[in-house]
Amino acid sequence: MERKWLILSSVSLGSLMSTLDGSIVNIALPSIQADFRIDLTTVEWVVVAYLLVVGALLLPFGRLGEVLTFKRVYLVGFSLFTLASICCGAAPNEAALIGFRVVQGVGAAMIMAMGPAIVARTFPAHERGRALGLNGVSVSIGLSLGPALGGLLTQAATWRAIFLINAPIGLLAVIWAARVLPAETPGKGQSFDVRGAALSGVALFALLLALSEGQAWGWTSPATIGLLVAFLILGTAFIAVERASIQPMIDLALFKIRPFAAGLASVVVAFAGLFTATFLLPFLLEQGSGFSPIEAGLLLTPVPITMALVAPFSGAASDRFGPRVLASAGLAIEALGLLSLTQLPVSFSLPDLVWRLVLLGLGQGLFMSPNSSAVLGSVPRPRVGTASGTLAQMRVTGQALGIALSAAIVATRLPVHLAELGGPPTAALQSVALAGAIHDAFVVAGLVCCIGIVTSLVRGSSRPGAADATVPVPAYAPVEQERP
Repeated sequence: MERKWLILSSVSLGSLMSTLDGSIVNIALPSIQADFRIDLTTVEWVVVAYLLVVGALLLPFGRLGEVLTFKRVYLVGFSLFTLASICCGAAPNEAALIGFRVVQGVGAAMIMAMGPAIVARTFPAHERGRALGLNGVSVSIGLSLGPALGGLLTQAATWRAIFLINAPIGLLAVIWAARVLPAETPGKGQSFDVRGAALSGVALFALLLALSEGQAWGWTSPATIGLLVAFLILGTAFIAVERASIQPMIDLALFKIRPFAAGLASVVVAFAGLFTATFLLPFLLEQGSGFSPIEAGLLLTPVPITMALVAPFSGAASDRFGPRVLASAGLAIEALGLLSLTQLPVSFSLPDLVWRLVLLGLGQGLFMSPNSSAVLGSVPRPRVGTASGTLAQMRVTGQALGIALSAAIVATRLPVHLAELGGPPTAALQSVALAGAIHDAFVVAGLVCCIGIVTSLVRGSSRPGAADATVPVPAYAPVEQERP
């Protein structure tokens, strides 16, 4: 087997583990809550802390990989992730568990920021989409396997098993990565922009925390408004520092590259739409239609399964035909899937739900690999680490934005639907009103995806390989590393 495919196997394993860990924990939260005897507000931080740390650090780690080499950051991240997983499984109390989840998030951010960069550096332009599509299969498997595997491990052993299972797999993965990833030489004269990293990390943390907790705290509460104001102030300071820096954490000139900027805008929209559906559908299925949590989890699997089946083919097709048409068509199909969910009745048959979820997965699967290939191929090769971290950051921001927006719409529209229905607030009326409010959120998400179609279409030429940038590389860029 050619070495590049061995490298892809290492990156795919990292993608699988980091994605799986983000989806496997939710199903175990009730057991963690009962074991530590804590309230719901506290136990949710087992998930929130991980996601906030990942979202805040993706951008800095993308640049750090360019300074210290992708391999070094990837190996440190994988090792840290594995060690933190063991500590999570042995946590004596909730404070320790949340603290170790923060450390685990640091490791996951390193893995997620470096993975696409390693793939983009390893594979030539005419194979990049195919490779990213195959890597996307690992992401889809992690999303689909998480709830079922988490439930199985929690029921067969304890919630601690969902963390401890990472130990042997992570150890083997680190050894494999150390063996197959090529040796690299750090760029001469490179330095890491500590001020820029601190400003971006804190600014993004404030934004993601506001989006995650805004509904619970109230969108006009002092805490939420304060966090949003802090994001604006710190974000402005970050831009000023980057403009004045000789070796900035992120070269702002990259945003002048149309495929790069348009691809990032499109990925925010796509993941906002996807996570609107994945966040609200469990409520629709469990509270609106009476399914159990395990049944609801299984009913949602058509989305990641379809993504896993489609992503490799869409990636390979983008290598041949270019990313613009495929990515734009994917967003159009995703919008159609979201709008079709608004016609799902409260009492539905299984096929009625499945074909709508297949549409959603088909759209995301068509979009993801071509768009990632276009973004990573649009920047000079020495800036691939920055582009990879930024791309991952936009995915996380889209996820948080989708959840925040959909929660706000449902909270606002639910009383309206109850008032329209009239009569005493029985369980049946509550279910109908909830379905109506969720359908309203799907309409908004579908319209947002339509805006994304426009941003995807303006990315420029869709010719294969056209995305590979020929813009000048800044003087501080390292010498291009040898391809393995």
